[in-house]
Amino acid sequence: MSDRPALSEATCKRFAALALLDRMAHAPGAFHAALLEGDNTFLEPVFDFMLAEDLVSIGDDDHYRATPLGRRAYQRLLHQQQSYLAHFDIFAGVDLGEGTFAEPEADYLDDPRWSDLRVAAAELKGVDPYRIVFLSMLASGQFFENPGWKFDVALGSSFFSELEAIVREQIAMEELGYQDEDGTLITGEDVLQDVILQGAAINQQRLAEERNRQPSLLNEEEGPAEGEEENLSAFDVALVPYEPFGPAAAYAGSATFVEPLWLDPYW
Repeated sequence: MSDRPALSEATCKRFAALALLDRMAHAPGAFHAALLEGDNTFLEPVFDFMLAEDLVSIGDDDHYRATPLGRRAYQRLLHQQQSYLAHFDIFAGVDLGEGTFAEPEADYLDDPRWSDLRVAAAELKGVDPYRIVFLSMLASGQFFENPGWKFDVALGSSFFSELEAIVREQIAMEELGYQDEDGTLITGEDVLQDVILQGAAINQQRLAEERNRQPSLLNEEEGPAEGEEENLSAFDVALVPYEPFGPAAAYAGSATFVEPLWLDPYW
């Protein structure tokens, strides 16, 4: 465990807003501006923040609607989720002794052989580790299955203290250092850089294999098939395709390379 910075109140507000934008995209018109029914009342402070940030407005039907800025923030969120799955998820299970990575849907990550290095990898790349963990929760698809999710995103709920605890408990880069058989000190940064480059190569290989199996689904250069509509979100905005290995040479050759979308503001 490292002495990582605390989760700020400003970041909590941004995460809550992004979670609601994600929900609104899948259930437009779900939130009345009065918010007087049941657990919707928990969300009033979040919507007040979103109004102040120009992420939402109140429509003629008195329901919250995403503004153009809110729709762009949602698209950025989707790209970050895709980037997380393409670049960071592989580090959820690393066997440091064998130098291997867990196989999706095959290995049990609770096995003690696997180390979770997602946060450490993010930190080496200069990415906010809280953003990585939050996005992993959304990307799993289970966040909104929890009946209490509205209370979870309400400002001041225990969800954010739990998020902070998760990040602070993750393995730090410094913990990965060791002495080899010759007594030479191998730093944690050396270990982590090697792990990231190995993971990058495997990520590219897995994507290539997936594209070979389902080329029509994963070829971003293809337009919609005849008779199909373009990929639209519930916000009625055509999503810009995400290409995870655009700058492939930089990605495969430098452990510290990070896509610019991780360094952009939230909106």
